[in-house]
Amino acid sequence: MQDLEHYINHNYSKAAAVDLAHALSQQPEKISELLQIIYKEEEPVSRIAAWYLSTLFDYYPQLVYPYVDEMVGQVITLKSPAVIRALLRSISRSKRIKEEHHGILIQYTADSILSSKTEVAVQLFSLEIFFQIAKIQPELFFELENMIDLIYSEASKGIRNKCRNLLKQIDQIRSRQRH
Repeated sequence: MQDLEHYINHNYSKAAAVDLAHALSQQPEKISELLQIIYKEEEPVSRIAAWYLSTLFDYYPQLVYPYVDEMVGQVITLKSPAVIRALLRSISRSKRIKEEHHGILIQYTADSILSSKTEVAVQLFSLEIFFQIAKIQPELFFELENMIDLIYSEASKGIRNKCRNLLKQIDQIRSRQRH
Protein backbone atom coordinates (compact mmCIF):
# COMPACT_ATOMS: atom_id res chain seq x y z
CA MET A 1 0.00 0.00 0.00
CA GLN A 2 1.76 3.10 -1.25
CA ASP A 3 -0.35 6.15 -0.43
CA LEU A 4 -2.98 5.55 2.22
CA GLU A 5 -4.82 8.82 1.69
CA HIS A 6 -5.04 8.21 -2.06
CA TYR A 7 -6.45 4.73 -1.42
CA ILE A 8 -9.07 6.11 0.97
CA ASN A 9 -10.07 8.86 -1.45
CA HIS A 10 -10.54 6.41 -4.31
CA ASN A 11 -11.99 3.35 -2.57
CA TYR A 12 -15.20 3.70 -0.61
CA SER A 13 -16.92 0.41 0.07
CA LYS A 14 -17.19 -2.24 2.74
CA ALA A 15 -14.95 -4.49 0.66
CA ALA A 16 -12.31 -1.73 0.45
CA ALA A 17 -12.53 -1.21 4.22
CA VAL A 18 -12.00 -4.93 4.83
CA ASP A 19 -9.13 -5.02 2.31
CA LEU A 20 -7.50 -2.08 4.06
CA ALA A 21 -7.91 -3.75 7.45
CA HIS A 22 -6.12 -6.84 6.15
CA ALA A 23 -3.38 -4.71 4.55
CA LEU A 24 -2.87 -2.78 7.80
CA SER A 25 -2.58 -6.06 9.68
CA GLN A 26 0.48 -6.72 7.50
CA GLN A 27 1.77 -3.14 7.82
CA PRO A 28 0.68 -1.99 11.30
CA GLU A 29 3.10 0.93 11.16
CA LYS A 30 0.62 2.55 8.74
CA ILE A 31 -2.08 2.75 11.44
CA SER A 32 -0.64 5.97 12.81
CA GLU A 33 -0.84 7.43 9.28
CA LEU A 34 -4.52 6.42 9.15
CA LEU A 35 -5.10 8.19 12.47
CA GLN A 36 -3.40 11.36 11.23
CA ILE A 37 -5.76 11.40 8.24
CA ILE A 38 -8.68 11.08 10.65
CA TYR A 39 -7.48 13.80 13.01
CA LYS A 40 -7.13 16.45 10.33
CA GLU A 41 -10.94 16.37 9.87
CA GLU A 42 -11.00 16.98 6.13
CA GLU A 43 -14.17 15.88 4.38
CA PRO A 44 -14.68 13.30 3.07
CA VAL A 45 -11.32 11.58 3.57
CA SER A 46 -11.27 11.86 7.38
CA ARG A 47 -14.80 10.52 7.70
CA ILE A 48 -14.03 7.57 5.43
CA ALA A 49 -10.73 6.93 7.24
CA ALA A 50 -12.63 6.91 10.55
CA TRP A 51 -15.01 4.29 9.18
CA TYR A 52 -12.02 2.27 7.98
CA LEU A 53 -10.54 2.49 11.50
CA SER A 54 -13.77 0.99 12.87
CA THR A 55 -13.49 -1.83 10.36
CA LEU A 56 -9.87 -2.39 11.36
CA PHE A 57 -11.00 -2.62 14.99
CA ASP A 58 -13.67 -5.18 14.03
CA TYR A 59 -11.08 -7.47 12.44
CA TYR A 60 -7.91 -6.70 14.40
CA PRO A 61 -8.75 -4.95 17.68
CA GLN A 62 -5.32 -5.76 19.10
CA LEU A 63 -3.77 -3.50 16.45
CA VAL A 64 -5.90 -0.54 17.57
CA TYR A 65 -5.44 -0.98 21.35
CA PRO A 66 -2.03 0.75 21.41
CA TYR A 67 -3.67 3.90 19.99
CA VAL A 68 -6.55 4.20 22.47
CA ASP A 69 -4.70 6.73 24.64
CA GLU A 70 -4.02 8.88 21.60
CA MET A 71 -7.66 8.60 20.48
CA VAL A 72 -8.88 9.70 23.92
CA GLY A 73 -6.69 12.79 23.70
CA GLN A 74 -7.94 13.61 20.21
CA VAL A 75 -11.67 12.87 20.52
CA ILE A 76 -12.27 15.71 22.98
CA THR A 77 -10.94 18.27 20.46
CA LEU A 78 -12.66 17.02 17.31
CA LYS A 79 -15.78 18.50 15.71
CA SER A 80 -16.78 15.99 13.01
CA PRO A 81 -19.62 13.79 14.31
CA ALA A 82 -18.57 10.92 12.03
CA VAL A 83 -14.98 11.02 13.28
CA ILE A 84 -16.08 11.35 16.92
CA ARG A 85 -18.48 8.44 16.47
CA ALA A 86 -15.78 6.16 15.05
CA LEU A 87 -13.24 7.02 17.75
CA LEU A 88 -15.76 6.62 20.58
CA ARG A 89 -16.83 3.29 19.11
CA SER A 90 -13.26 2.01 19.27
CA ILE A 91 -12.66 3.49 22.73
CA SER A 92 -15.90 2.02 24.08
CA ARG A 93 -15.07 -1.44 22.79
CA SER A 94 -11.40 -1.42 23.75
CA LYS A 95 -11.98 -2.11 27.45
CA ARG A 96 -8.49 -0.67 27.96
CA ILE A 97 -9.14 2.85 29.16
CA LYS A 98 -6.31 3.89 31.43
CA GLU A 99 -7.24 5.39 34.77
CA GLU A 100 -5.42 8.59 33.89
CA HIS A 101 -8.08 9.22 31.21
CA HIS A 102 -11.09 8.53 33.41
CA GLY A 103 -11.61 12.13 34.54
CA ILE A 104 -11.58 13.64 31.08
CA LEU A 105 -13.73 10.86 29.65
CA ILE A 106 -16.25 11.09 32.49
CA GLN A 107 -16.69 14.80 31.78
CA TYR A 108 -16.75 14.39 27.99
CA THR A 109 -19.17 11.46 27.99
CA ALA A 110 -21.45 13.04 30.60
CA ASP A 111 -21.69 16.18 28.46
CA SER A 112 -22.42 14.04 25.39
CA ILE A 113 -25.03 11.97 27.22
CA LEU A 114 -26.88 15.02 28.53
CA SER A 115 -26.73 17.20 25.42
CA SER A 116 -29.84 17.20 23.27
CA LYS A 117 -27.59 18.00 20.29
CA THR A 118 -25.57 14.78 20.55
CA GLU A 119 -26.27 12.27 17.80
CA VAL A 120 -27.65 8.92 18.92
CA ALA A 121 -24.55 6.83 18.15
CA VAL A 122 -22.26 9.22 20.03
CA GLN A 123 -24.67 9.14 22.96
CA LEU A 124 -24.72 5.32 22.92
CA PHE A 125 -20.93 5.04 22.90
CA SER A 126 -20.70 7.72 25.61
CA LEU A 127 -23.09 5.73 27.80
CA GLU A 128 -20.96 2.62 27.30
CA ILE A 129 -17.69 4.41 28.09
CA PHE A 130 -19.18 6.01 31.21
CA PHE A 131 -20.47 2.59 32.30
CA GLN A 132 -17.05 0.95 31.71
CA ILE A 133 -15.41 3.56 33.94
CA ALA A 134 -18.19 3.23 36.54
CA LYS A 135 -17.49 -0.50 36.79
CA ILE A 136 -14.02 0.47 38.01
CA GLN A 137 -15.33 3.38 40.12
CA PRO A 138 -18.74 2.11 41.34
CA GLU A 139 -19.64 5.41 43.01
CA LEU A 140 -20.26 6.68 39.46
CA PHE A 141 -23.21 4.32 39.04
CA PHE A 142 -25.40 6.84 40.89
CA GLU A 143 -24.39 9.60 38.49
CA LEU A 144 -25.07 7.34 35.50
CA GLU A 145 -28.50 6.44 36.89
CA ASN A 146 -29.28 10.13 37.37
CA MET A 147 -28.25 10.92 33.79
CA ILE A 148 -30.41 8.07 32.52
CA ASP A 149 -33.37 9.47 34.49
CA LEU A 150 -32.80 12.87 32.89
CA ILE A 151 -32.58 11.70 29.28
CA TYR A 152 -34.88 8.66 29.22
CA SER A 153 -38.24 10.30 28.50
CA GLU A 154 -36.92 12.18 25.45
CA ALA A 155 -34.51 9.49 24.25
CA SER A 156 -34.72 7.46 21.05
CA LYS A 157 -35.71 3.80 21.23
CA GLY A 158 -32.08 2.77 20.85
CA ILE A 159 -30.98 4.98 23.74
CA ARG A 160 -33.85 3.76 25.91
CA ASN A 161 -32.88 0.16 25.21
CA LYS A 162 -29.24 0.89 26.06
CA CYS A 163 -30.33 2.64 29.28
CA ARG A 164 -32.50 -0.31 30.35
CA ASN A 165 -29.62 -2.71 29.68
CA LEU A 166 -27.18 -0.58 31.65
CA LEU A 167 -29.58 -0.31 34.58
CA LYS A 168 -29.95 -4.12 34.60
CA GLN A 169 -26.17 -4.54 34.55
CA ILE A 170 -25.78 -2.04 37.40
CA ASP A 171 -28.35 -3.98 39.43
CA GLN A 172 -26.51 -7.24 38.75
CA ILE A 173 -23.18 -5.75 39.79
CA ARG A 174 -24.68 -4.36 43.00
CA SER A 175 -26.38 -7.68 43.72
CA ARG A 176 -23.07 -9.55 43.39
CA GLN A 177 -21.37 -7.02 45.66
CA ARG A 178 -23.98 -7.58 48.39
CA HIS A 179 -23.45 -11.34 48.43
